[in-house]
Amino acid sequence: MGKIIFIKNNKGGVGKSTISKNIASGMALGGFKVALVSFDSQNDSLILLGKEFEGNLGLKALVTDNEDVKIKVRDNLDYFPLETDVFSSQLREKLLKTLEMLKKEYEIILIDGAPSKDNFLSIAGTEMADEILVPITLDRLSIKGVSRLLQAADAEKINYIVPNKYTRGTIEKKIYDELKEFLDETSIYLSEPIQEGAIEKKLAYSGKSIFETKSKIAQSMQENYLQLIKEVIK
Repeated sequence: MGKIIFIKNNKGGVGKSTISKNIASGMALGGFKVALVSFDSQNDSLILLGKEFEGNLGLKALVTDNEDVKIKVRDNLDYFPLETDVFSSQLREKLLKTLEMLKKEYEIILIDGAPSKDNFLSIAGTEMADEILVPITLDRLSIKGVSRLLQAADAEKINYIVPNKYTRGTIEKKIYDELKEFLDETSIYLSEPIQEGAIEKKLAYSGKSIFETKSKIAQSMQENYLQLIKEVIK
């Protein structure tokens, strides 16, 4: 039976889709059968993997009519796109059954969430997830956001916090150290910061993951992602 990991942050611009595609790709390369499900109709993580959503059938069609909507993007990695953000709460039970069905077929189901806390899919993803992974940037607004998340009713599902777009700045390092000290008193895993760099932009343009390059510049990022993946799958 697989598990559902919801990649969530109500704030945009923190790199949810980039983290989603890299974690999914790394797990698939490691031999795990992975589903990457989009809860964002822009389907950015699909584009970052070098594919386009060209049809009209996505997650809603799977939920309502059991249509085959998956897109094979890599060995062991299938993508489930979202065709519309209009997803009524009446479909809650059907969505739940669909995700439970995917848990029987895949070892890991990663949900790439949209930057919203109020839409139905964001609420449903939080409710249905086994674990929540929160990407952040190391600034005061993000830290305040983490603090609010940890005070929410579903805080016990937050297992991983991933600082992203790290530039090695003095303030960033100070905020990381403060966050680490704070989270040391919890069971939440704080990953090493994932650097921002030109290599990720080049890979995004080419539709590749961080694991699909032999560039030495990418090695530290690959190591950070592999350590995070080990935490998720153990």
